[in-house]
Amino acid sequence: MKRYIKSAFVFVRENPAILFSLALMVVIPLALYFYISLTIKSFEAAAMNEIKAHDFTVSDTLLALAARDSFEEHALNIEATQKAIDQIVANDTKLKNIRVIVRDGREYKAVAAQDRGQIGIPIDVTPSLNGESLIAYSWVGASDDVSSEIEIAGEKLRRVVKIFTDDRGEVYALATADFSTDRTLKMIVDGIYRGYLVMIVLIFLSLFLIIQHTRLFSYVALSRDLQQKNIAKDNFIRMATHELRAPVTVLTGYTDLLKEDLAGVVNEDQQKYIDRLSLSVKNLSDLMADILEVSHLEQGRTDFAPETIAPDAVIQQIVEGLLPKAEEKGLKLSFAAPPDFSHKISVNQVCFKRIITNLVENSIKYTPAGKVAVSVAAQTAKKRCVITIQDTGFGISAEGQAHLFEQFYRVKTQENSGIPGTGLGLWMSREMARKMGGDIMLESIERMGSRFFVFFPLSNKT
Repeated sequence: MKRYIKSAFVFVRENPAILFSLALMVVIPLALYFYISLTIKSFEAAAMNEIKAHDFTVSDTLLALAARDSFEEHALNIEATQKAIDQIVANDTKLKNIRVIVRDGREYKAVAAQDRGQIGIPIDVTPSLNGESLIAYSWVGASDDVSSEIEIAGEKLRRVVKIFTDDRGEVYALATADFSTDRTLKMIVDGIYRGYLVMIVLIFLSLFLIIQHTRLFSYVALSRDLQQKNIAKDNFIRMATHELRAPVTVLTGYTDLLKEDLAGVVNEDQQKYIDRLSLSVKNLSDLMADILEVSHLEQGRTDFAPETIAPDAVIQQIVEGLLPKAEEKGLKLSFAAPPDFSHKISVNQVCFKRIITNLVENSIKYTPAGKVAVSVAAQTAKKRCVITIQDTGFGISAEGQAHLFEQFYRVKTQENSGIPGTGLGLWMSREMARKMGGDIMLESIERMGSRFFVFFPLSNKT
């Protein structure tokens, strides 16, 4: 347990921002709870005020009984009172159980009522949920109108009792009426239920988001660890390639000397061994150069400082430099540009040469017979320059095209199985092109050749 507490303390000390997340885990749920609680209480108070306001309306309605000649000098006119009740019922169907009640000795009886079957029957005023005890209380102890929540046959009601007194302040009659509060109370309950449900959902959502936010700290720590490992890996690659470069250079030199000194002396098999040795040393040298360049690209140490160049002139130089390789294989290597081509692009010239050289060399390498045609054109509508390298080589399958620009990926077929390569050239070429605002695309059909398109934005400078 002590070890876990110590680890947690160390983690918090290394990531102090986690305290903010922990504070949020407490503050946000509490804030939501108090906010929703206050909202619910406000809603409940507003609903109850609405019910009480209705009490006054009912009280005024009952008072109208006295304004219709139902009461004459504090004496009831029963016939007029009954008519008044009938008229109230006709005008307001929401009221229930309207009665005018008098006291007869110790008993309370309705002398006029909405339900005429209640007239003359003694009322049981013992305390109960039906609210009849309000009649006795109002007659004896109340000095003003009374209202209260009651329940009859499972229905929630509110009863209003209107008191009529004579000049001496003595009660001589009561008027009562009920109205249903089921709908209002249901709205209150539903509002409270929804409020708490929303609160619970928001609290869980907030906790989930905060937990996710807290988990980010572990990702930050993991990312930091990965960055350190990547730096260590890149440093190792850089050190290893530099350390290997010297012996590989020595091997290349001695291999070239062997080829010169033993030319015409060794037999055919021995010459094959020497050629294979030379090719292996060259492949190793190319692999180290490519890995080092990949490391530079991934670390952002490749220089992409742009300069304005004429792409046709640079491509012409590259093609002329690669003519011997093409002629050695019996291929026709050509370059074409429109006669009036005068457009410029803004790129790093060294990276631009690497991209074009790599693509043209690849076309020569994977074209056993035929030609490699390089061209440049300007797409003024799209404000870009497009360089096309088209060959009549092996071509690439649809599956191969989907992975062609991945690191270390090489299309493996029977035809190209003996052709050396690192599988890094195309990835580096497209990565460098994109770093300079361009891109590389491919069209290819198996056994019919490939066509690479290199795009760069046209420069505004002339």
